[in-house]
Amino acid sequence: MERVAFLMERSGERISCLLNPENLEARRSAGVRTRLAGGGFLNGVARSEDPLIATGGGVTEYDLNLLFDVEIAREGRPSKTPEDGQGPAADDDVRALTRPLWDLTENAVAADGFAAPPTVRFIWGKSWNIPGVVLHVSERLERFNADGAPRRSWLSLRLRRVEDSEPRPAPSRPVTPQFEAPSDLEGGSVEQFPAVDMPVDNEGLPLKRLDQIADDGYGDPTLWADLAAFNEVDDPLNIPEGRTIVLPSLAILLGARA
Repeated sequence: MERVAFLMERSGERISCLLNPENLEARRSAGVRTRLAGGGFLNGVARSEDPLIATGGGVTEYDLNLLFDVEIAREGRPSKTPEDGQGPAADDDVRALTRPLWDLTENAVAADGFAAPPTVRFIWGKSWNIPGVVLHVSERLERFNADGAPRRSWLSLRLRRVEDSEPRPAPSRPVTPQFEAPSDLEGGSVEQFPAVDMPVDNEGLPLKRLDQIADDGYGDPTLWADLAAFNEVDDPLNIPEGRTIVLPSLAILLGARA
């Protein structure tokens, strides 16, 4: 079972999903609006389309359908008992698993005094690492127990992508690699390159993110997928304990795309 996670940008807290998304829908709206005149909309009998003006930016949104089930959540861990102070009902209510995702739509008061929903990063394998804000959540609850507690949830979530906090221009790929320094392109063994240790927590999930390592090493967090491919990391949320991430020269990292 592959892991899907939402990481809180400020606190580093991780919200893990039990199963892969059943499906994912992406949509993009261009940054344009209808051109207006002093008296309202511009129109004319000869026009077949309203004239538009580019405003820049745009909106990218992702709709995910996620499945949560208390039986799957219990696998590999003991059930709660009354001595734990929660009782069996707490372990039998799927809403305890989905509540953190609902909380992502709440406006939290930040240190600067402004209230806004928290920025999270959606991570799934090597293909998805998206910073965004959760706009909408809803769930369909099923399999109620005798006390009325639901044991399964089909949860839908809408994520709107936001810009990274410190966007930086991406370094360009060398167009004339034959003129690059030999030390950059023929680095020899990987032992000559710097490496970063990857500690993991008690659940085996890494405490460092590849996009952060790419930002520190190259000044561009978007190179995290190239870094994962170079180090043969198939799942950034499942890295063996004691593993190190090698940071080759930028020329070698970008050259590996070919």
